[in-house]
Amino acid sequence: MMVQRTRNLGLATLIYLAMVAGGSALSAQSPKEQPAFEVASIRPAVVAGEGTEGGSRSQIETAADSLTMRNIDLSEMIVWAFGLQQYQLIRPGTLVNDRYDIRARAGDRVPVSELKRMLQELLARRFKLQFHREQRKTSVYELIVAKGSPRLPKDKSGMLPPSFPKESLPRVVDGGFFFSNVSMGEFAQQLTELRGIDLPVVDRTGIQGVYDINLKSAAKAILDPQGPSLLTLIQEQLGLKLVSAKDPVEVVVVDHAERPSAN
Repeated sequence: MMVQRTRNLGLATLIYLAMVAGGSALSAQSPKEQPAFEVASIRPAVVAGEGTEGGSRSQIETAADSLTMRNIDLSEMIVWAFGLQQYQLIRPGTLVNDRYDIRARAGDRVPVSELKRMLQELLARRFKLQFHREQRKTSVYELIVAKGSPRLPKDKSGMLPPSFPKESLPRVVDGGFFFSNVSMGEFAQQLTELRGIDLPVVDRTGIQGVYDINLKSAAKAILDPQGPSLLTLIQEQLGLKLVSAKDPVEVVVVDHAERPSAN
């Protein structure tokens, strides 16, 4: 089953009620109600190209009965498990440089939403994760369609296999950034992580689908003080636009986390 960044509304309600009560989301459920992986392995990742954008690229892959996460840090785990965007997470002061490989198997075939709930249980049990939610108004870039029609490649959503990996950063190809298998929300999230984009990017395009997006010359441009900005390249090449805005955002604040307990 393909990875999706959608929010489980029923779970979101439980999380909210738990936060009002002053506990974590998991405190609202008994152990029998909170689904858990049958087997889960958490090991330190062997990072290639450490210190580069490629070195911080993670990968998430789901199957009908398993979850595989490669080179992933705690903040990315929380973002995926709770259906957040990265800018919604106030990152923990510890573990920010720790990256892991996770292989977890469910006892049966389950939807992605259930895998996310299982990861929430794993975070609470193995990382001792505790957090709370609050509303904050913050400066963002809204990704919108510029005048005219967007200039995007063909939608791939009907051509993809049931399971395929998703990466957290674009790849550098011929001096450009190549965003593989991204929705508009994921494209916005990956833009947020790039140098040259100094605010969180929020998708407001309303465009559905999955795309391979090649932002030509962008990698070279961010290294050239005289080169075009990423905002200019996005508008010229894709027919999309980043506009400054102030948005009220619900954020998750990590209160406590520890290095994971042994397998």
